[in-house]
Amino acid sequence: MAHYLTGLDHTLIGVSDLEEAKKTYEKIGFTITPRGSHIGWGTANYCIMFGEDYIELLGIVDDTRESNGLDKLLEERGEGLLGMAFASSDPEKTRSSLQETGLAPSELLDLKRKLELPEGDVIPEFKLLRLRPEGLSERNLFICHHLTPELIRRPEWETHANATDHIKSVVIVVEDPKSLQDYYNRLCGVLNVTLTDSTLSVRVGRMTMIFVSDSDLDLLFPGLVIDGDFPEFPYLIAMTLAVKDFSQTEEYLSGTDLTVQKIANGALRLSPKETHGVVLEFVAS
Repeated sequence: MAHYLTGLDHTLIGVSDLEEAKKTYEKIGFTITPRGSHIGWGTANYCIMFGEDYIELLGIVDDTRESNGLDKLLEERGEGLLGMAFASSDPEKTRSSLQETGLAPSELLDLKRKLELPEGDVIPEFKLLRLRPEGLSERNLFICHHLTPELIRRPEWETHANATDHIKSVVIVVEDPKSLQDYYNRLCGVLNVTLTDSTLSVRVGRMTMIFVSDSDLDLLFPGLVIDGDFPEFPYLIAMTLAVKDFSQTEEYLSGTDLTVQKIANGALRLSPKETHGVVLEFVAS
């Protein structure tokens, strides 16, 4: 990929009740890390770690403190996929390269959070880059570099009862997918961008971002019923997870009280009503 980007770092799911979301995703078959809290803010998270990427469950635990806009987002659009972060191997070089391409990144930002381990709290540290609001808004897409990756990754956190291995794709509903092609050509490289009549696909390491209009959404998700209108565009609606052993995934999910839909293409789908606002699908890797 271009600009010293190496792939997807993580996706974010905004939830109204963080502890309830933890229970939900444990029931779906994920191993959940200990809780983290963002230093200086009223937000906290639980993470679902895979080998190269992860899912962050993000919620407000102290509404008297700054939530970095999460309170407004939950009020406007409800629970669901709020954004994603690309990974950078060298954030300084990434920033310089983005500037040279005219993509106007932010200054490098420092982020720390407290991770509540049984043996005592530790402080993972990160470098962040914000991108100007093209393609996705700056709150939906940013770049992350881990300064202390050893603090947030343990082998036991990367093993899941549902056999998930990595994030395969994220689907984003936009008004006009074609209008985003030039931006993602410059951000991710022309060879990673594919435009069809109905979608724009952007390859990011092992993950693909799929942009689709609301009128064409049924092409990707036949029979999917969405309650009400989309509150705004872009709207991150779905995430597909690749699993190591599909029979294990199917056996595990069939043993829960979740409503699991088997799709014609073989995927297993969970409704947004059961996942805190995300269309969640499992496919063989």
